[in-house]
Amino acid sequence: MSDEGDLQGPASENQSSDDDPAQTLTAPEAVERRVWRNIFAVVALAVVAAAIFADLKFMLGLVLGGALALLNYKWLNSSLRAVLVAGDQKAPPGTLIKFVVRWLVIAAVAWAANRTGYFNPVAILAGLLATAPAVAIEAAYVGYKSFAMNKGERR
Repeated sequence: MSDEGDLQGPASENQSSDDDPAQTLTAPEAVERRVWRNIFAVVALAVVAAAIFADLKFMLGLVLGGALALLNYKWLNSSLRAVLVAGDQKAPPGTLIKFVVRWLVIAAVAWAANRTGYFNPVAILAGLLATAPAVAIEAAYVGYKSFAMNKGERR
């Protein structure tokens, strides 16, 4: 029932992976949940820092950029799931259009917000790039936990 591209395997596969801590650490659902949480954390910390050290336009730009980053992450996640579930060697029709339209929508929202004058364009871009430090935090977390698990096995 499970194809190579299927991220949601049968229940029996999920139960067997619960025994191995490394498998539960790197399970796609767990990684996606932690990256989603990390994006929120990065944006929240940036907004708090902007509230203290920057002006309102910059803070609003970070909020908008962070919201666009969250939208982009969810949209990309659902698009990739649709491609992987198909399990074919070729991507389903319209896949490239979805990726292009996603960036066009995000660019149009950022451009329109910038035209209002209420949002700093650099802050919009900084908020939009919040996914990068969120993924870096996840990589550091998984690396640390893997190192700690391997160190525990050597004793």
